[in-house]
Amino acid sequence: MKNIKILLLLLAVVFSGGCDKDFDEINTNPNRPEDVPLTNVLLSAVTQGVRRTHGASMNMTYAGLWAQHYAKIQYIDEDNYDYRPDAFTAHFDALYSGPLADLQNIIDKADNPSNMMAAAMTMKAYYMGIVTDMWGEVPYSEALSVDRSITPKYDAQSDIYAGIVADLKTAAAMFGQADDLGQGDVIYGGDTGKWKKFANSLMARYLNRGKHKNPAFASDLQALLSNPGNLIASNSENAQFTYPGASPALANPLYDNKYNGGRNDHAVSETLVNIMSTINDPRLSVYAELNDQGVYKGQPNGTVEPSPFTAVSAIGSAFRDDPAAPSVLMTYAEVLFIMAEANDDKQAYLDAISASCAQHGVTADAAFLGTSGAAYDLDKNRALFTHKWIALFGDGCEAYTEFRRTHYPNEIQEVPGSVFPGLGVPDRFAYPTSESGNNKVNLDAAIQRQNIGNSGVHSDPMWWTL
Repeated sequence: MKNIKILLLLLAVVFSGGCDKDFDEINTNPNRPEDVPLTNVLLSAVTQGVRRTHGASMNMTYAGLWAQHYAKIQYIDEDNYDYRPDAFTAHFDALYSGPLADLQNIIDKADNPSNMMAAAMTMKAYYMGIVTDMWGEVPYSEALSVDRSITPKYDAQSDIYAGIVADLKTAAAMFGQADDLGQGDVIYGGDTGKWKKFANSLMARYLNRGKHKNPAFASDLQALLSNPGNLIASNSENAQFTYPGASPALANPLYDNKYNGGRNDHAVSETLVNIMSTINDPRLSVYAELNDQGVYKGQPNGTVEPSPFTAVSAIGSAFRDDPAAPSVLMTYAEVLFIMAEANDDKQAYLDAISASCAQHGVTADAAFLGTSGAAYDLDKNRALFTHKWIALFGDGCEAYTEFRRTHYPNEIQEVPGSVFPGLGVPDRFAYPTSESGNNKVNLDAAIQRQNIGNSGVHSDPMWWTL
C-alpha cells in the first residue's frame, strides 16, 4: 500500500510540473498551491530536480559528454561544444523555479528544528552545489528570498560554498527530531540517521573541493573525516533515487529517453573505454556493452557518426535499459576518495575502488587492486583522480566538475571538431538567455569578473580549480 501511495504521489508531481525532456522544458509551476503537505513538496523537489540533473540533456548531452564519459553517435553538435543556448536556459531556470523554490518553501514553513527542514536544507545545498559548479557565479544570497527578487546579485563561488557548508552543518546537527518525513522521502524512506550521514558527506565534498582556497575548509574537513561513522559508511547508505516503473513519469530518465522518447544519440566514449581497458577494470562490463564484433569499442568524441551505430559500444544496460536504475547522488566510494585525497591515504583509495566495484556488482580482485596500487605509487594524483572519474560514471555533473577541478584524466582533450578551436574543453555552462533580459546588469558584471569569452563556455578557471 505504501508503494502504491508513493507511485500516485510521483505521478501527481511529474504531471503537474514536468520533468527532464532533453532541453525544451522549464519546470515552472505558476499555479502551485500555497499550502500543501510538506512531504509532497519534498517529493516534488527531489523528483523533478534529480530527473533534471541526471537526465538525458544535462547529464548525457552536456556534462557527461564534456567529461568524456559519453560520446555522441548522431546529432553530434554538442560533442563539438556547439551547444544550444535554450538548453542551458531551461536547466538554469527550471532548477531555480522548481526544486530550489520548493525547498526554500519547506525551509520557510517547516518547524524549526525539524527533520523536514534539515532534509530541505540538505537538498538545497545539493542543488546549489550543482548550479554553481556548472555556471560559476550565480544568484544565491538574494535568489530565494521571500520577495523572490527578479534582479538578484550574482555571488562569488567562494561565498556560495561558504553558505552551502553552513547550511549542511546546520542540517546535520538538526536531524534526529521527532517529526516524520512522510512518503515524500524517496531517498532514504524516512531514515534520518542516513540523511544525517548524507548531509555530512555532502559537506565533505564541498570542503574538499575548496580546501586549498579556504583554510577553514581544510580544518573543518579534517574534523569531519576524523569521525567516519558520521559519513556514508557503506554502499547500503548511498544517497540515490530509485525509480518505480517503466512509464515516462516513473522511469529512470535515461531509460525514458531511449524507450519512451525513441532517442539513441549516445555511446560510451573512446576515452573511457581505452582507460578502463588498459587497466582491465571490471566495471567496463557494466558501463558498456559489447559492439557488433564482440569487443568494447568507444566512440571518439567529436568525430563523424559511426556506421553502423552498433560498431561502437552502447552505454551499459544497467544504466540505459533498466527503468528502475537509480540516479545516484553520492556514494560511499566518493567519501573514501575524499579521505584518500585529504589524507594521502593509499588504503582509502584502494577501498574506494573496491566500494565502487561492489556498487556495480563486480569484484576488485587482488590483481586489479595491485595494479591500481602500483599506479598510485607511481603518480598519486593521476591514479586517484582518474579512478574517481571512473567511479562517477552516470553522474555527469560531478564527473565534469572533478575533471575541471583536477585536470584528470589528462587523456580528455579538446575534440578535433571543436567550434571554438584552441580554447580547450569548455570551462562551464553558458549563462541562460533569460538572464540577459531580466537581470542584465548583474549578469554582465558576473561575466566580466570571470573573464567569460565570446564562446560563453570558456573563462577563467572555477574558484575551486587545483
